[in-house]
Amino acid sequence: MASKNYQPVERTRHSTVKVGDYLYMWGGSGFGVDYDVMEVYHLPTGAWDQKPTTGTPPPGTRAYSTVAIGKDIYYFGGHGVGGYQNSLHCFNVDSLKWRELSPSSSDCNPMKKAYCGIISVHFDSEHYLVIIGGQGSSSTPKQPNAQYNNSYGELRCNEIHYYRISSDQWISPVVTGDRPPPFSHFTLTPVTNNTAVMFGGYTDNGDSNKLYMISFTKTSVDILEVPNPGGSVHWPEGRGAHSSVLITTSSGPHLLVVGGYYAYDVWLLDISKRKWKELINLPGRVTNRYYHSLS
Repeated sequence: MASKNYQPVERTRHSTVKVGDYLYMWGGSGFGVDYDVMEVYHLPTGAWDQKPTTGTPPPGTRAYSTVAIGKDIYYFGGHGVGGYQNSLHCFNVDSLKWRELSPSSSDCNPMKKAYCGIISVHFDSEHYLVIIGGQGSSSTPKQPNAQYNNSYGELRCNEIHYYRISSDQWISPVVTGDRPPPFSHFTLTPVTNNTAVMFGGYTDNGDSNKLYMISFTKTSVDILEVPNPGGSVHWPEGRGAHSSVLITTSSGPHLLVVGGYYAYDVWLLDISKRKWKELINLPGRVTNRYYHSLS
């Protein structure tokens, strides 16, 4: 039974995923985090609850990437007791059961990594997962045409992989356009069934404030960098470990960007017009966040 008296322990490097009227939260970094349960927040009543799970949860317990498709939540990579991972797991919100779809392995790509982006795309009535970038400890087999840069003993990459759910198959699409350099801690947010927007992150050149529009087909990815005009044009500062979410309004889709390391503010991007607006006079408990989750 849900209880308004129950509260999860404090944590970072976790994710919350919305399915129906519920937010599903698992893992993260924090004292007392229980990895054998899924913590669930009921939006209409504001009540938290713990749901015991069955099956084998992912080995990457923090800084993983996650996305929901229907009643299934997919978890890729992350960092855990055994270091960086590249496993792919699926959690069903009805059965509360974990399934391993692709085990963690040094013999196949994507590389073992965390802090990457994941979304789902839809082609010919099929769902695919898209996994981009990230930071890890080894390159495993290198993906053709991807780049890998050493960062304080770890590797950042600009890999782009598809996972075809129906056939349990990893695919390397053809990448065209303005492919970013190796990067991590950015946000990747879907806009339509086959487009997304990507912002910020950490690179070898420091904190990024670059904005990319991405289009996906069944075999290819095209990336367009939106130039920062500079001057008096409003544009967010570089950041990583922030959160972003899509908001659809009567004037079209907008990207909400909250917090991030060394940039404690909130911005709203009109995706169609490609114009930023800073949201001011917000409380510090909203703006002063990083390694948090936003749904």
